[in-house]
Amino acid sequence: MIRLVLFVLITAALVTGAVWFANNPGTMTVIWLGYRFDGSIGMVVLAILAMVMVLVVLWRIWFIISRSPGWVGRMLGSRRRKKGQQALTMGLLELASGDVRQALKHTRAVDKYLEDDTLTRLLTAQAAELEGNNEAAYRQFKEMLKSTDSAFFGLRGLLQLSLKTNDRTAALDYAERAHRLRPRNPSVLVTYFDLLLGAKRWDRALTLLVDAQKAEIFKEDELSRRRALLITAKAEDAVRDGENSEAVKLLRKALNAHPDFSGAAILLTELYIKVNQPAKARDIITQSWQVSPNGALGQLYLQSLDGDALGKVKAVEKLIAGKTDHPESQLLLAEAALHAQLWGMARSNLEKAIAQNAQARHYRLLADLEFAEKQDPAKARELLVKASHANPDPDWRCGACGAETGKWSVICPSCHSFGAIDWRAPLRLHNHLADHGHVDTVGKPNAPLAVSVAGTTIDGDETAITQKPATS
Repeated sequence: MIRLVLFVLITAALVTGAVWFANNPGTMTVIWLGYRFDGSIGMVVLAILAMVMVLVVLWRIWFIISRSPGWVGRMLGSRRRKKGQQALTMGLLELASGDVRQALKHTRAVDKYLEDDTLTRLLTAQAAELEGNNEAAYRQFKEMLKSTDSAFFGLRGLLQLSLKTNDRTAALDYAERAHRLRPRNPSVLVTYFDLLLGAKRWDRALTLLVDAQKAEIFKEDELSRRRALLITAKAEDAVRDGENSEAVKLLRKALNAHPDFSGAAILLTELYIKVNQPAKARDIITQSWQVSPNGALGQLYLQSLDGDALGKVKAVEKLIAGKTDHPESQLLLAEAALHAQLWGMARSNLEKAIAQNAQARHYRLLADLEFAEKQDPAKARELLVKASHANPDPDWRCGACGAETGKWSVICPSCHSFGAIDWRAPLRLHNHLADHGHVDTVGKPNAPLAVSVAGTTIDGDETAITQKPATS
């Protein structure tokens, strides 16, 4: 609509001008360079308009001609980029398939068409690394450090190469530099954290958890667990240095960070017992028991108690209040009741624990009960045979290598894994039981066994009781 109105207005202006010049023809004389031109005003105006149009056309032609080299260049550049991107794609695909020779061939095409050192070096380095030529890969990654755009990728490549060659000192340096460039990169952050653990730089690892929290790498529970482990590692160092008061502060801080942390509770309890503060040790065990009952904590609790056997039973009942249905609570109360000769209480709690998860320690304690209460060596022997084939007892074991450590520590002494030790049972090895629990040990069913109950050896073939060192 607007265009139509403009067209009508322009047409009306031209018609008006033409009519005006027709009614007022007039004449104009121009003398220039010895020449004389005579004409009407209308003709002069038309000549001027014609000259303007010619100049506009010439300017347009000049504009197109002046820009034509850039247009040709852009057209050729587009073709080069297309070929380069195709070569880059094929090179990455060949790398993924493991064909290093073809990948290097496409690398040369990338260098020719894209003229991008970063892409070429990255592809060349990865191909060399896949080929096993670490030196060539190292040179390419090192060159990438010269550009701010590619420095992070060069550092990450050097980090991986250092880990391959087990040069953890260099790997730690590359990880720290890469982390400074990209603090929230997940792969670099996790690798950097693990390297800090290996170097036992607990304080730096603790500050790194702040970046991990911002990057949302770990869930909140895992984050608090790692923080508690690092604080406990500092406490272990303090204990080794004889700084017991500092260790106590750190262990309490670790339990505040992660209440469900039996490792810190164990260390703090042992420390209190060591410095002859059993009441504080029992307080720690009581708090931890309400969160996560643990057999090792239970033994420490019995160790911290003074007085007669009945008093210990009452103390254990106080400890397990609120957790009476837990098998660890039942086992601990059964052990205290056995020493107090409360046979019914001991048997009832053992049967409850066995009903939930029968383990070797349950049957051994039940054998002690049969022998102490009823003087029945045959029944005790039968229970000990069951114990040898029941689920293994839990202990402090590493979840990474499976080694039994005997005590809790932040780092596994066998495989040096961080925070992998926990109170757990090993994988069960299934044995064949012949004839309802009797073991065929020499190719014959019901072969007799010699077993030990509370230091007393019971010979299986005669059910005789002899007071001699156990040889089970």
